[in-house]
Amino acid sequence: MPNKTESGIISDEDIEMLTGYKIPSKQCESLRDAGIFFVTRRDGRPSTTWAHFNDPLSHRHKTPCDDNFQPNFGALD
Repeated sequence: MPNKTESGIISDEDIEMLTGYKIPSKQCESLRDAGIFFVTRRDGRPSTTWAHFNDPLSHRHKTPCDDNFQPNFGALD
């Protein structure tokens, strides 16, 4: 069974501790600035998982794109 830091939804108390804010809008701003995916609940509080917190979208590996790449049009002859 995975521990709570590997999976599951982060509790409101943990979100408060991690962001350093009690106000939901500030919590959302802090998570957004850190590149962590979350959804805003109906009560305005952010909700996310430990997986998103531990591997934020802003730090995931991106495939480098070579903007100078040109296809070999000579191979079409």
